[in-house]
Amino acid sequence: MTEINGLRLAYRGLVTGLAAGWVWAATAMVGGLLVGWQPLLPLELLGGGSGRYELALGIAIAQLASGGIGMTFAYFFARYFTVRHTLAVAAPCFAILAWLALSRLTELTAATNAVLLAATLLYGIMLGAAVPIRGELLRSHPAG
Repeated sequence: MTEINGLRLAYRGLVTGLAAGWVWAATAMVGGLLVGWQPLLPLELLGGGSGRYELALGIAIAQLASGGIGMTFAYFFARYFTVRHTLAVAAPCFAILAWLALSRLTELTAATNAVLLAATLLYGIMLGAAVPIRGELLRSHPAG
């Protein structure tokens, strides 16, 4: 048995990732308004079209991806961080790497890519601020 409570860590990563996913969506929608898009365009892009079903699919994909990225980051990487500042730097980098891998699958304009990259950066900042560090997840060992 390890000294880290892995299930608690994965759960906190999942919940944090889901919450940060809504931050990503809201930031992308507001950023989109600033550059002249329709506000639901980022979610429709994820869903692959511009109808109601594509919007619902985009929301589902955003939630699955954000929760999965949060859980993956927390379980496989954050368990080794003992200082909040290093975690606060690593989480946005991890989120940006995930976005860059995903954005290679589709052709995006420079404005679209900039807005979605800024939203991803805020996602990572929230993830780094809320995922617990190693000391918060240590199991207590009984004496004797």
